Amino acid sequence: MTSGDFRFYKNLAELATSNKGKINFFNQHQKAFFLKPESDEWFDMMKEYAKRENLSEEKVEELEETKWNQMPDSLKLFAFEYCIINGEAYQE
Repeated sequence: MTSGDFRFYKNLAELATSNKGKINFFNQHQKAFFLKPESDEWFDMMKEYAKRENLSEEKVEELEETKWNQMPDSLKLFAFEYCIINGEAYQE
């Protein structure tokens, strides 16, 4: 990850103030969720989301196989909050 990538996505994320904006950010910027390849953040986020939504293992596996843009909006919003707003890659 370059600091340029970090700043670029952080600035874009700050413009996403509505749920619609956050969902669009998720749809258009998959890379923003994986800026630190060595991080387990996405995996941890999925575990937290599954707990919150009370999802079965099968449902979680289905989600993981879902195309990026076709994931449920609730997951997109949760991931934005977890990975972008509170994510370790975005803490300065």
